[in-house]
Amino acid sequence: MSQIQLHKIDLNLLSTFEALIEEGSVAAAANRLAVTPSAVSHALGRLRTQFDDPLFVRVGGKMQPTPQALSLANELAPVLRGLRRALEPSEPFTPETSDRAFRIALHTSPAFITEFTAAIQKAAPNTMIEWVRIRPDNLQDLADGLIDVVHVGGPPHLMDGIASVEMEPVTFFTFARQGHPATRNWSAETAARYRYLQVAIEDKETGGSPIEKEHRLLNRPRTMGGKVHDFPLVGPILAATDFIATLPSFAMEEMRRRYDLDVLEPVAAPKDFRQRIAWSARNTSDPANTWLRKRVIDGFAEHQIAINQAMRAVVVPLKG
Repeated sequence: MSQIQLHKIDLNLLSTFEALIEEGSVAAAANRLAVTPSAVSHALGRLRTQFDDPLFVRVGGKMQPTPQALSLANELAPVLRGLRRALEPSEPFTPETSDRAFRIALHTSPAFITEFTAAIQKAAPNTMIEWVRIRPDNLQDLADGLIDVVHVGGPPHLMDGIASVEMEPVTFFTFARQGHPATRNWSAETAARYRYLQVAIEDKETGGSPIEKEHRLLNRPRTMGGKVHDFPLVGPILAATDFIATLPSFAMEEMRRRYDLDVLEPVAAPKDFRQRIAWSARNTSDPANTWLRKRVIDGFAEHQIAINQAMRAVVVPLKG
């Protein structure tokens, strides 16, 4: 058999072949396709030429598929089903009845994750949300459709195949245990006497954290006292030590409240550190993804406004 030239295949021929396999006769296939029997016979002739096989032979008054036709039918069935799904208009997403599983990669923010999970459970009780840790391969997984939404901070460039919306820049505050001696006369000089606790998320473009970069730019060196791998560890360590930490507000709201931490104006912190909510460009029109990311975008924006207002209301200002 000569090699099939896909660009020469008429999709109507494959539909005719499917109807013949399932109906078992030219007349029944013609009735199903709403064409004349002669049109089906003509299409069958073209298929026989294309595949160099009779495909169907008359046995006892019925058309029986050849082994080649049966093999072709097995291969074509899932392809044609997938093609129909791809060409059909997207079904509306109904959160009340959907059992869709969503994957969201978000920088650790216990307060937001808790609020958002509760809101989704109320709006879409049968859906499942998997919260994915931020890792270097998140964006590739996003482009491949393995993750629905990713919280992206830092570098302006995103790889091809990813769409995003810009959020308000990250707001940073400094945190210390309640009654920390530094809060009595909070200044750059005072801060320099104490060691910092850092969450070890590195900015690969700058070679260090964005806070470290700002300290270098302002010539306000800081001494590291420890590093942890995730934000929830910061609260208990600060509460038990004289360490201080400058971190994003969205990651610290629950820690601030649970461990009664003081909030201070940072000695050095970027005011334009970018953050975005991103998704795979191929899911831009997907109803379920559209529904999810709108809730993430709106919910995260509202959460940031609320916690920033709360922290600014109690922040210890920087002197000098």
